[in-house]
Amino acid sequence: MSTSSGSDTEARRPLLSVKVSIDRPSTPQIVTYAQTTNATAHSEQQPSRFEIFLGRVVALVVSSIFLLLVVLWATFRSIMVALPRLLRPKTLRKTYEWDQHESFLDEVVTKDVCYYAQAAGFHIEVDEITTQDGFILKMHRVVNPRMQRDAKGRGGFPVLIMHGLFQSSGSFITSEERSMAFWLAEQGYQVFLGNNRAVFDARHKSLPISDPRFWDWTIRELALYDFPAMVDYAIETSGHSKTALIAHSQGTAQAFLALSIGMRPDIGSKISLFVALAPAVFAGPLTKGFPFTLLGRMNWPLWRRIFGVHDFIPLMRYSYDYAPPSLFAAMGYIMFSYLFEWTDANWLLRRKRKMFRFTPAPVSSASVFWWCGKNGFATHGTLLDPTLSRWFDGATFPPLAIFHGGRDFLVHTEPLLDRLRRVETDVKVVRTERIELSEHCDFYWAAEAVEWCFHAIRDDIEKTRPRDTNSEDETAAAAAASSSS
Repeated sequence: MSTSSGSDTEARRPLLSVKVSIDRPSTPQIVTYAQTTNATAHSEQQPSRFEIFLGRVVALVVSSIFLLLVVLWATFRSIMVALPRLLRPKTLRKTYEWDQHESFLDEVVTKDVCYYAQAAGFHIEVDEITTQDGFILKMHRVVNPRMQRDAKGRGGFPVLIMHGLFQSSGSFITSEERSMAFWLAEQGYQVFLGNNRAVFDARHKSLPISDPRFWDWTIRELALYDFPAMVDYAIETSGHSKTALIAHSQGTAQAFLALSIGMRPDIGSKISLFVALAPAVFAGPLTKGFPFTLLGRMNWPLWRRIFGVHDFIPLMRYSYDYAPPSLFAAMGYIMFSYLFEWTDANWLLRRKRKMFRFTPAPVSSASVFWWCGKNGFATHGTLLDPTLSRWFDGATFPPLAIFHGGRDFLVHTEPLLDRLRRVETDVKVVRTERIELSEHCDFYWAAEAVEWCFHAIRDDIEKTRPRDTNSEDETAAAAAASSSS
């Protein structure tokens, strides 16, 4: 009779805490027992074109009604909250000496990232990369015309920035020269902005956007395929052996999952520093409120009827493409302010329209189900199984810096910090910083984001990056050349 040890049993257990199996032929089970890098094998038993079309029409109508009800309720709620303020003395918002607001009176609100780059004195080059499962992703590379190359012909040290759920690279370029992407580029770094599948009209090698298999993915595929492809692109394009990684919210979930034992921990050897902004490893209290409680009661068959097997609430994508920019931005802010309790307290108000021109971005219905549906992330409250003895291998996991906000109710960082202190003791944590005034997106949207965290991020990148024997600090030299020109 054969026996297996406890460690062997644990090795066969799934890493993901959220053991969601989406029960349709074209969707893989979201449970990982071992390193899985091969592309997903889809079933040949696909529904007919008519069935797909009918399902899309029904889901479009029903999900649009759901969205409109949420927007109407959010608008009503925002009005009721604003009315009492009219009776109070007007509070002056903080002003900043560096804010030359008169220079932006004629600024256009657009979804063209190159426009904002040029306005800040930079260029953005759009590249395409292909994942192992066939998705063609849009990558944005920030080009600083004032930078100088080193003796090997390379630019500064690379920094890859990854966005959160419903967002894109546009989140990091709408604060003029104080945008995270442009500020880091001005410091001498090569900045690469990643975009997950389906964002910015991303394509697939063989699947049209109308095919349900195009939307057949969740956080698992983002971690296994998109994340490694972005890291490899940043390294190969920059000419360096490693890249620093800055990720926000869902972007951190992709990275933590990919770097976990049994997934793609080998990627950690290519990352000099992992900066986690608002890490989405443990769910915050906001996920226990409406409408998350309602969504959390929906199993996949019901979810599929309401939201379909394609992008989540397609009306948002159509609005993004065709609605007047100012209207789209205003409605986006009202909706996300209600859903996630974001406020503009720490922002420059004139930037709000630009910020929400890129939010929301397309995401798959199956992915949102993973986050919010029955037995999903919001239900379990954690990304990885907390009963496992180890999540990460300290030998491959990169140095980690964590920034979290005192007013962020969407994710909960303290349990992660506790896990790192008690269990994942071989993970090198170089910084944990709580910014009391920060909300979920303020690490890059706040007017004072530069002072709150940009300088600290730069310091951590410099402390952890590999040094070239021929050029001890080419990034600092490039930054000095930039400031003198």
